[in-house]
Amino acid sequence: MAGIASNIPDWDGIPMLFDMQRFESGHRVWGHCLLSIILTSVLIGFMQIRWDWIGRGANRLQSVLPQAAMVVAQHEKKETDWFMGGLVFALIGMCAQLLHLPCDMVVSGGSGLSDWAVQPLWPFFNSAYVYPLIPWGDIGPTVILMAGIIAIAKRKNHISQIAGLTIGTLNGYLVVCGLIRGTLSL
Repeated sequence: MAGIASNIPDWDGIPMLFDMQRFESGHRVWGHCLLSIILTSVLIGFMQIRWDWIGRGANRLQSVLPQAAMVVAQHEKKETDWFMGGLVFALIGMCAQLLHLPCDMVVSGGSGLSDWAVQPLWPFFNSAYVYPLIPWGDIGPTVILMAGIIAIAKRKNHISQIAGLTIGTLNGYLVVCGLIRGTLSL
């Protein structure tokens, strides 16, 4: 749920397929604002409760890789369970989408690209925020995060330590890149 939700703000990049001018004016605005984050989180939260797409996906995965997923059978749900479950999934979606914003603020620009500021308060305010530490397209963060995920998969009894080391390494990478790029000074 969180993995899917964390990518939802980038729906505002769809105009790139049709019109680069609309893309330039709307990217990191329409999907990256609090209003859109709240609405899409509530939508996917209650869609999950209604159609259980996570459980269905896990069941399909289990049929292909029997040891990869274990899904507990659904029990009879009360009306309050439905509402609270939707609310929990909506909050997970909001947290994941809100984490997307600072990530986009530090990953921006690059050779021939302008810095795309995030406008979290649009359409109420046009204030925009960007702190470009690494250029768009830099594979460093992906490599660091994937190495952390692989290490966690191999060393399940050290999840917290590996996660902390991964985040520390990622933050160190951001600082070094910001210093090299000249957008960060000590």
